[in-house]
Amino acid sequence: MNFTPVANLYGQFLQLARSVGTLPADLALSPLEAVLLEEVFLHSRDKRPLTVKEAIELNHLASPSTLHKRITHLRKLQWLQTEHHDGDHRTKYLVLTPQAMEHFHALGLAMQKALRMQATA
Repeated sequence: MNFTPVANLYGQFLQLARSVGTLPADLALSPLEAVLLEEVFLHSRDKRPLTVKEAIELNHLASPSTLHKRITHLRKLQWLQTEHHDGDHRTKYLVLTPQAMEHFHALGLAMQKALRMQATA
């Protein structure tokens, strides 16, 4: 099967990302947790922090109760924490921990490496 250069690039990134993603069993994420963490990352990057309520309403991912359990688990694993903004203690925002930021930094480095590999091929 012939893959396009862009598909090959994505394949290289996936291989590199998987090598970055090898975590101790006690820190491993389920596929749903990984996607949920990505949602928090994207909202944070776009300066639109995700509230717990908004995360639980991501119906395209899972049911509210499942999402709540996964958020709780991500907090227990220290991938996420919650904080209040502007003195409003009714709303909790999901915040990435330094551990989560290191994870996304490593994925970014994997993407850079894949791009360099593609450029020299």
